[in-house]
Amino acid sequence: MSKVKNYVDIILLSLSGVLIAVMSVLSIWQVSARFIFNTPSTFTEEVIRMLLIWFALMSAAYVFGQQKHIAIVFIRERFSIKGQLALVQMSNILLLVVAVVLMIWGGYHVVNLTMTQSAPSTDIPMAVMYSALPVSGLFIIFYTIYNIRTKHIPTADEGSEQV
Repeated sequence: MSKVKNYVDIILLSLSGVLIAVMSVLSIWQVSARFIFNTPSTFTEEVIRMLLIWFALMSAAYVFGQQKHIAIVFIRERFSIKGQLALVQMSNILLLVVAVVLMIWGGYHVVNLTMTQSAPSTDIPMAVMYSALPVSGLFIIFYTIYNIRTKHIPTADEGSEQV
């Protein structure tokens, strides 16, 4: 399962890198078109917005997989190692439920509701933008199951930021 996680890491990092690069190029084009050529580009703002949503959710999924998300650990650290592991596992199970209910089930319904709507300038279906939610939910579910199986307690040095 560790090899699969490494492949998923590579996929998410590569996708995030491509998305941020495309957003940068489109932002430069938008500013250049507006201020240098005096002809504002209308479609780039919508495309950048959609790419930003995809970038944020794919990057968030990767961060969950690395267990580098923000966490308040001072309560957890007061417990024994077994108690800390139990808290981490309960947190992972809660995260799994939230990802399934909100991101997959809720995202699926939002995608279905927006299937017939399209963005005004680009005519891209709004479902394309909202589909980032269930896709990132699948990645978060994969990482959460992986973290539950490995039974690892992240520390401030290697994982969660200490608050």
